[in-house]
Amino acid sequence: MQPELDPDIDWVVRLSGEGREPCERAVAEAARDVALFRHIAREHDAGGRPGYVEIDAPLELYALTRLLRPRHVVEVGVSSGVSSAYLLRALARNGAGTLHSIDRPSVERRRPGAPRRPTESWALPAGRHSGWAVPFPLRGRWDLRLGDKADVIPLLAEELPAIDLFVYDVPHNDSSSWQEFRTLDPRCAPGAVAIADHGPHGELCSALARWARFRDAVPARRAGLGLFGFRAGARISGPKVRPTAKSDRRSRPAARADQA
Repeated sequence: MQPELDPDIDWVVRLSGEGREPCERAVAEAARDVALFRHIAREHDAGGRPGYVEIDAPLELYALTRLLRPRHVVEVGVSSGVSSAYLLRALARNGAGTLHSIDRPSVERRRPGAPRRPTESWALPAGRHSGWAVPFPLRGRWDLRLGDKADVIPLLAEELPAIDLFVYDVPHNDSSSWQEFRTLDPRCAPGAVAIADHGPHGELCSALARWARFRDAVPARRAGLGLFGFRAGARISGPKVRPTAKSDRRSRPAARADQA
């Protein structure tokens, strides 16, 4: 596992709405946190996953959290928890805020010595759990929920008073993603930031582009990655959100990590 060496300051500037100098300071603060990086790297090595796949912009996520000072961050997709760890570190330094993470664990299954299939790069090694690389001292601000995002996202949309930062890091299709974005949108006030990962070299999906248009925003790409985000403006048009029926949600409850 290698540290991030080329953070995109301009991307942080665009999404945060802050000047370049405070954005540079926030990114530099994350880069100086050698202890956090070393902990995560050790956990990955111990799990036999030194080349683990995660969002390749943890410094930017940390910086955005420090600058936005969010009350509630929603993260879809956890795996080992690299992004979760940096988000939680930033919330701890802010002294406020909660990270609400959703994960549907995929456990790696292969014979000893057999090659790992590329499509399973995010799967959990045997004996590991979602967020296994996150330091325990950071978990006090973590609401980790295990379950299908289609079930958990409507629950969070009802429970949370606001969503200030949204990070979507899962394989997705435009139809289901658009429904999920619409469900969360009423909780995203102007100034909220939404980010979606489309793979190392993926292009902007139509669901995120559509959501950005609905919020009078233009998605910005993190240089060199398939990572796009926008800073929400006022809602300009679009269909009303129809919440999932409560009876449907209750039929498939999501498990919190401490209950799984």
